[in-house]
Amino acid sequence: MSVQPNNQVMHTLIADSVRTPKYQKLRESFHVPFSERRVLLIFVDTLLILLAVLGAFILWQKTAGITTRLNHINERWYWFPIMSLGWSGLAWLNDLYDLRSANRKGLSAVRTIIVALMALFLYLVVYFFNPYSLPRLFVIYFLLIVTPAIIIWRGTYVVVFSALPFQHRVLIVGKNTRGKTIADTLVQEPLTNYHVLGFVDSNNSTSEKKFEGLPILGSEKDILNLVEQFRVHELVVAIEQNLDRILFMTLVECQARGVQVSWMPDLFEKLCHKVPIQHIDPAWALHAMQNQSFSNRLQTIIKRLLDMTLFLFGLPIILLLMPFIALAIRLDSPGPIFYRQIRCGRAGKQFYIYKFRTMVTNAEKNGKAQWASKNDPRITRVGQWLRKSRLDELPQLLNVLRGEMSIVGPRPERPEFIENLELEIPLYRTRLLVKPGITGWAQVHYDYGNTVNDALIKLQYDFYYIRYQSLALDIYTMFRTVSVLLRLKGV
Repeated sequence: MSVQPNNQVMHTLIADSVRTPKYQKLRESFHVPFSERRVLLIFVDTLLILLAVLGAFILWQKTAGITTRLNHINERWYWFPIMSLGWSGLAWLNDLYDLRSANRKGLSAVRTIIVALMALFLYLVVYFFNPYSLPRLFVIYFLLIVTPAIIIWRGTYVVVFSALPFQHRVLIVGKNTRGKTIADTLVQEPLTNYHVLGFVDSNNSTSEKKFEGLPILGSEKDILNLVEQFRVHELVVAIEQNLDRILFMTLVECQARGVQVSWMPDLFEKLCHKVPIQHIDPAWALHAMQNQSFSNRLQTIIKRLLDMTLFLFGLPIILLLMPFIALAIRLDSPGPIFYRQIRCGRAGKQFYIYKFRTMVTNAEKNGKAQWASKNDPRITRVGQWLRKSRLDELPQLLNVLRGEMSIVGPRPERPEFIENLELEIPLYRTRLLVKPGITGWAQVHYDYGNTVNDALIKLQYDFYYIRYQSLALDIYTMFRTVSVLLRLKGV
């Protein structure tokens, strides 16, 4: 059934294998996938946290002149899960369990210190309201133990996974734009330990030896032999036509042999946290949207409760800042303090959005909708600062109160832009499946754009958010928004 790959290509590959390091056999026989590495990080972190809690109790007892007793520690057993869950939650918010970040030694150390500072701040807040919660020395001891311990462990993790030959070998089925996109993505992510072996030509044409700098190892009928020859860990299906019966049976056989089979969009979104809109079929998109949280009544109620809770917290802030912002706007340029503009909400329903004015009056003299651009001369001096700090969006809390917007969601767009972008970007209307938000997954990952390509990239992030929308993702997005605000990354 199977045919050997192109002889010339195989001869080159065999010759190259002779010159590979002595660890090549180990490299080909062992790998640690994403899921197992993440579990390893969580497990060792948790173990170190629990040991740090125990060590902090012992040191605190010695400092207080108390004889070390297990009964004394057992009475406060609940601090073990509290400290473990608290630290793990802060670590998650700071991307310490994101494998691309975890593979950077310096970045992991900095983020571990940030987690420690945040934990100290949260404890001081708790201590302010409940001074009898736990002695302050305990928390100091805990942080002095756990912070260097996790920094050393994370550094060891980076060294081990950088030095040892753990590689996840991938074979791409499809010599086309989809295949090129996923190959480029894998090559540009060296810290994920993916190794792209090459392509399988789905068109059964083996006249070419390379595609985008990577070898073409054969055709679809060679897949089983290639999997065995190169000990492939994962097949990425990037074909642009329908899956035929023979290829389907081949992929099933590969799965039976323990080879992971991934569809190109699924692997892309796992790596990049966005969906490759230009490389997905409408059927895939429709299936991806089935039974998601935006259609779940309970999830909708929970999201609305979160919106109203944050509205109540944000209302005093806007009332406190409004007089100062209003005075600055009025002194900077003539015109109203607020402005309103028609935007599209869920299902395309139009509503008026409210913001602090950041542009000169009559900014669109010709009556045509116009994107704001970098260094736009229409933006006032105060307006530039309001946009960078995103304080201009505070009045949108009124839209949240009215149920037209959410705190987290895709950016609300003008109907004129949607009408044009629907013609140029596939599946653009999918972003109208949920309420727009003051902040969102796309806003924290990509700067404000004013081109069709920018709109396409932001839609990739919006689609990912819509597909995986959850309370946890909303909380994470809001946390990352704070980082954007502190860096004045708004536009």
